[in-house]
Amino acid sequence: MHQKNTPPLSPEMEQEIDENEVIYLEDLEEINDVEDADMEEIEDMEENEEGQGISKEVPERNDSICIFSGHTGPVFCGALSKDENLAATGAEDDKAFVWNTVSGEIMFECTGHTDSVTFADFNYDDSYLATGDMNGVVQIWKINDKQCVWNFDMGDMSWMQWHFAANVLLAGSVQGEIYMWKIPDGDCRILPGSGSGVETGVLLPDGKRLAVGYEDGSIRIVDLKSNSILFTVSQNLGHTQKVIALDCYVDNNLILSAGMDGKTIISSSQTGKVITVLQDLQGGGNSNDANDESAPEENQGNWAEAVAFYKDPEHQIAATGTINGEIFIWDISKKMIRHKIEQKCGISKLLWKEGNALLFAASLDGVLRVFDGKSGECVRLFISHSADIFDLCLSRNGKKILTTSEDKTARIFEIDIH
Repeated sequence: MHQKNTPPLSPEMEQEIDENEVIYLEDLEEINDVEDADMEEIEDMEENEEGQGISKEVPERNDSICIFSGHTGPVFCGALSKDENLAATGAEDDKAFVWNTVSGEIMFECTGHTDSVTFADFNYDDSYLATGDMNGVVQIWKINDKQCVWNFDMGDMSWMQWHFAANVLLAGSVQGEIYMWKIPDGDCRILPGSGSGVETGVLLPDGKRLAVGYEDGSIRIVDLKSNSILFTVSQNLGHTQKVIALDCYVDNNLILSAGMDGKTIISSSQTGKVITVLQDLQGGGNSNDANDESAPEENQGNWAEAVAFYKDPEHQIAATGTINGEIFIWDISKKMIRHKIEQKCGISKLLWKEGNALLFAASLDGVLRVFDGKSGECVRLFISHSADIFDLCLSRNGKKILTTSEDKTARIFEIDIH
């Protein structure tokens, strides 16, 4: 079902938009691909043995200021402390490490995991680190003591996140339950599942609600205080397949979601209603023809793997990145694409830098690209990894960025663009 409504705007968010900067959906076919002058530097990293997987050479250039090589398997996740002095990473080797972002020295190892560590993050004041593996072993480490102070086995874990203002850890399970623990005593609340596994989740900016995406395509808004479901965006109105990515706008009202059905959807966190289908890659391409089933052959099986709102109350801008390698920058208030950027490799994660509309895009060719969100131009390449980038974390002050990769390393880059 396609809604034609325009997302509601708060008075302070309404402003004139330069029509010359806006690309209307029906004009997409006329968009020129972004030309990247530095692409020659990464041609050696492209796939060179068709049908035999990706074979990549070590890049000639290394833009990182620190390389961490303590893991023996692909590094799936990473986080930076608020003072950017420490990094935490987890990998396929069933290990997590805390290490120094300048020297790469290991501060301590988080032992006791029984499967790939897919979550590692510091709490809001850097006093604790939470690590979690695919088997559902969750551990809490006190940073000062370098000791595990609490652990729990929740079963197969799919997603975890710290509350951004309290020592509360949230998690979702493959079985569909949502867990909420008070740390470090471990007081636990469990919201029972409904037959579908939890795939992803995001804490809303008000800190009181949680948006959760499920395997069956539904999205639920959960009230943390009452531990109850407030609204459900059902399959017949929203996604029909697994929800891959979620984000929420700073006004607490708009949820951006992407699913394996190829749809990118804006829905309301206040009512659970679908406001608009921004894009239907597998069914027609965009909100003007979302019900058209004549999608280009190259879009069959394509979907947005990453979504991100620009965290600015004055601009309703968002970005989505697909597994086929397209990045779309959206004017949400007008349901229009401002820029379409194409590259040769899939997008794994997107992050906005606050204050200057720089968009960081982690890619499956090992290159971290930075785009100007206003012009759509690529303004910087960070080259160092020799394989897929899996995770991306920007420091609080925006001066450092952490990447983790299939090449078994994590790397720190210094942000020297403004």
